[in-house]
Amino acid sequence: MTYDEDQLLIKKVLKGDKRSFEGLMEKYNKKIYTYVYRMVRNEETAVELTQDFFLKIYNVLHKYNFEYKFTTWAYRICYNLVIDHIRKNSHKIDSLDGDSVNEKRMVDNDNYIKENSEANLEKEQIGEHLWKVVGSIPDKYKELILLRYIENLKYEDIAKITEIPVGTVKNRIFKAKEILRKEMEYNELFN
Repeated sequence: MTYDEDQLLIKKVLKGDKRSFEGLMEKYNKKIYTYVYRMVRNEETAVELTQDFFLKIYNVLHKYNFEYKFTTWAYRICYNLVIDHIRKNSHKIDSLDGDSVNEKRMVDNDNYIKENSEANLEKEQIGEHLWKVVGSIPDKYKELILLRYIENLKYEDIAKITEIPVGTVKNRIFKAKEILRKEMEYNELFN
């Protein structure tokens, strides 16, 4: 059996090399945080859940099966953590409206400060609106949209992570895109 880079790091961690776990954290911290943030739409909660995710991974790393990709296993754990949080705190999540992913990106991204042309502003407004729409669709669609288009995962990997059949994953993503398209068209007509 040949091991990929992640699996080699995991083998080192399991032998007691804590710096190798830091390597995994550095590699996946931003991706995990972004995924969590887009699901919960709250920066503080996303930071906490990302930290919880890495603690959980560290504590259960000995259960990892080297026959499978680390990312699929890790995203399954992250997915469960986020879904549990959303279920426990759904009343809080539903009331969050104003916080936009693009607002954070604009603050963090030095390149954005270049020239604020009308085209860039319009693109940002469309992107901001799209993320608000994504944030408003039911979680069963939102989580799949994020895994597919933000994390760039294959349908098969999403099916493993969510424990949903591949056909259902494809169907829900199709429905989610239809909801998003209709919402964007509706808002275009009435703005």
